[in-house]
Amino acid sequence: MARGVCFLSQTGVGIIGNSLLIPFYLFSLFLGSKLKPTELIIIHLSLVHIVMLLTRGIIIAGDMIRLHLVQSDVECKWFSYLCRITRGLSICTTCLLSMAQAITLSPTNSYLFNLKVQVPNITLPVLGIMWIPNMLISTNLLFQMAAYQNSTNTDNNCYLVPINTLLQGLILTSMALRDILSLGLMSCSSGYMVLLLHRHSHEVQHLHSPHQAPEASPERRATQTILLLVSGFVVFYCGDFVLSLLLGTSMKNNAALLNASMFVVSGYATASPFVLLTCDTKVIRFLGDFLGIMPSNHLRPC
Repeated sequence: MARGVCFLSQTGVGIIGNSLLIPFYLFSLFLGSKLKPTELIIIHLSLVHIVMLLTRGIIIAGDMIRLHLVQSDVECKWFSYLCRITRGLSICTTCLLSMAQAITLSPTNSYLFNLKVQVPNITLPVLGIMWIPNMLISTNLLFQMAAYQNSTNTDNNCYLVPINTLLQGLILTSMALRDILSLGLMSCSSGYMVLLLHRHSHEVQHLHSPHQAPEASPERRATQTILLLVSGFVVFYCGDFVLSLLLGTSMKNNAALLNASMFVVSGYATASPFVLLTCDTKVIRFLGDFLGIMPSNHLRPC
């Protein structure tokens, strides 16, 4: 019961955080501000995380009140399918966000500068195309997942039907390649942004006196926020990987490891919107003016 309450609290906080981001950017759009590619990607990431948290939250809430909401084969298939798709989309969207910011930050003499003009036009199509491989990789769950008949198991009412070893290996290899490619691209783009920020700060030091701290540009603040977001993703992903490895090699069910894995899986989806909310100056200024907490000029971003 305590585990369910903690997980539902985490889920509720995450849904609220992600739900706050979307109206803000849409409100800016209605006021005439054109959405940047990174803002469009953030909206997509928030929607994916809302679906992810809702899917897991519904299952846990049903188990808490001893009401199995996932009982039939169809329900097992679709809930498992949504869980895997949203996890894959979370990885790919974070990777795309990191790459888009790296391209946006690239100087005029960079080979990435030619892509800078195209990014606003290709962001939405890329987000749409991103769904296709993630849906295909997860298609096996629509055939493998099934529900226990007359089950008394209060933790899980679904099980995986074994399939051809070669096909299973192909699916796992595809998922591993997707994750490795996404993490590799995130690392490259993050390293590139760190290099650009370091070079920029070194150049700015020559233009200001030692006692005068230069004000960070919006691009610099956005880059620092995305770097923080990517770092958080890597931490949660590595934690999930280590816990999954320990659970897979454990000879018996370990409740502590299982609980920790459950919280880590949803940790990034819960924490990421608050990183964006507390580090985006536009969001801080908007919330400060709207709620009347403090004047906008007293608000400080990350």
